[in-house]
Amino acid sequence: MPTVGIIGAGTMGAGIAQVAAQCAWTVRLMDIGEDVVRKAIDGIAKQLDRLVEKGKLAAAQRDAGVARLHIAAEPEQFADCELIIEAVVEDLETKIKTLAEVAKHTRPDAIFASNTSSLSITKIGYGSGRPDRTAGMHFFNPVPLMPLVEVIAGEATDRAVVERLVHVARAWGKTPVVARDTPGFIVNRVARGYYLEPLRMLGEGVGGVDEIDRTLKALGGFRMGPFELMDLIGIDVNYSVSCSVYEQLGKPARLKPHPIQRDLFERKQLGRKTKAGFYTYQPEHPFPAVPFERRSFDVPADVYKAVRLFCGKATTAGGSITEQYIFARTLAAIINEAAYALDEGVASQADIDTAMKLGTNYPKGPLEWAGQIGRRTCRFLLDQLNAQAEDRRFAPARWLRE
Repeated sequence: MPTVGIIGAGTMGAGIAQVAAQCAWTVRLMDIGEDVVRKAIDGIAKQLDRLVEKGKLAAAQRDAGVARLHIAAEPEQFADCELIIEAVVEDLETKIKTLAEVAKHTRPDAIFASNTSSLSITKIGYGSGRPDRTAGMHFFNPVPLMPLVEVIAGEATDRAVVERLVHVARAWGKTPVVARDTPGFIVNRVARGYYLEPLRMLGEGVGGVDEIDRTLKALGGFRMGPFELMDLIGIDVNYSVSCSVYEQLGKPARLKPHPIQRDLFERKQLGRKTKAGFYTYQPEHPFPAVPFERRSFDVPADVYKAVRLFCGKATTAGGSITEQYIFARTLAAIINEAAYALDEGVASQADIDTAMKLGTNYPKGPLEWAGQIGRRTCRFLLDQLNAQAEDRRFAPARWLRE
């Protein structure tokens, strides 16, 4: 029976442990104290109990899964693990220190996987002393339910390590995509447009929080609007990722974090977990909590033409010109970032589309959507938007100019 060591028994670590145990792996789970791990294992057992109650898991399977979960009190207890996954706090030095200590006690062929969502795998690998055996294995929350895993190869990662992690992900019932070690990998980079352009339009007075959310769900088929989603994820988490990706990619204007989100972050108005974010959650039904002042804006003739042409191919839903503008500008930003990622060799076209559909529940992959709309039509809209933007953040990626 294969054995995995998991460092960090929080939400992500416990979720990974549950998935591994259900798939017949022995799990050694470690955290700062045995009580923390024991609490995590009790939580996993309760999750499995619920599956039994719903008829989705046999009682014998639950019992076998729980029996595979073990507390690791010391790094030496990872000596027989073929795979070690760290799911500690999202801090580079902490991750390096954690893996470097564990690496002293593991077998030479052990694989080290970081669950980081945006930090450099190359730096983690070299810092821990095992660069050729270190890769990223980024799961999505909640781990037992979300099908996607991003497997990230660092500059020195052995190809066999990547292939093994892809195999493990599939064996655990997940869909793996392979990405190069670049800031945000696939999902956390390409998704920035879904948050940043709506934030900018909110700040410009184009539409309010609820109006923008409603429009993107109605015209785009997105399951949640961007402001609803940021409140669910946590504004602190989303803002931190935005800042990290922006800084690490050299501060491109299209990825610049927005002051509205920074202000909410500084006021600790973080979304659902604090009962207030872009919406307030004190009453029974959420309502917008961010002031909005509608300002009249003229859509230049060329932009109007480009928006109508784009929307005619991107959606079958109708809407006012303002709603079409909101939708077109947001989707164009997402498609353009996906195209930049493709240009830079971050991942294949198929893996970028798969990642965005499974990792963020987009109705279509952005490059697939661009194919439906037509690259020329996407480029025409981006060119018109770019001509109006002082920071020139809509400059089309090379893939859209081909």
